[in-house]
Amino acid sequence: MATGLQDRPDVLVFSEIGIIEHLARHAVIAHLPPGATYTQFELLQCFTRLGDGQTPAELADLMMMSKPAITNALQKMQDLGFVVVLADVKDRRKKRVRLTKAGTDAYLQVLKDLQWKMDALREGFTDNEFSQALPFLRSLRTFLEDVSEPGEPAVASRL
Repeated sequence: MATGLQDRPDVLVFSEIGIIEHLARHAVIAHLPPGATYTQFELLQCFTRLGDGQTPAELADLMMMSKPAITNALQKMQDLGFVVVLADVKDRRKKRVRLTKAGTDAYLQVLKDLQWKMDALREGFTDNEFSQALPFLRSLRTFLEDVSEPGEPAVASRL
């Protein structure tokens, strides 16, 4: 009996990744401040990881979003007091996004609210299990980045 598409390992891997992402996203959404969205949380996470001071165009590239979508998200974040959008001191035509204390506090509060889930995750899996998963996941991400670039992907080395 032939196996169906749903039984292929590549399909099963992406199915599991999708379910994991869905569960993680909803865990975060349940703890967001009123009026905040998951996209805004991802931007707060980006600022925390990389620092602030990016232009909206740079953020659009980082988040793989359109510039109008980023502009909309930033406007709503500014309304919530999470960021300020200021003129660039070197090039007044550009804007720079700065994280506020309220934005940092909102991000940290979500992490604090999720702490018990993270503790349970760490108790449920060893560091070694996470470490063993990383090479494949990084390789998969790199591959997908390569094939997402315009033009012919350089994937011959994977064959």
